[in-house]
Amino acid sequence: MRQMSQSAQDRRGSRRNPIQVRLEITDGRNKFPARTVDVSRGGMFAATPELRPVGTLLRIKVTGPKGEPILAVGVVVRCFTSLGESGRGLATAGLAIALTSTSESWDLFWDDVVASEDEESELP
Repeated sequence: MRQMSQSAQDRRGSRRNPIQVRLEITDGRNKFPARTVDVSRGGMFAATPELRPVGTLLRIKVTGPKGEPILAVGVVVRCFTSLGESGRGLATAGLAIALTSTSESWDLFWDDVVASEDEESELP
């Protein structure tokens, strides 16, 4: 697996968690499905064949575990025609999205993600 450059790691404000959830993304004109590959408090990588240019503003909806909508707004910061380009080793296209605005439900969702990751790391 290709290592990320130190400068790219330095730019990340929070750790990434490899979780997969379904997303519904809207770019102002069209709605399209995606799924997360990994998520952090400040962003995500979304696997989707629906590529958008860097700088595109997106509205993102995650359906929470109880069916509640979890909303966020973000901007495309990188676009990949295949995840092999990103060093993730998967063969699908996707978008790196920096979140610019999140809801309280996103913060709760993120807290749950971190808590479940911490519990898994404590297992023998």
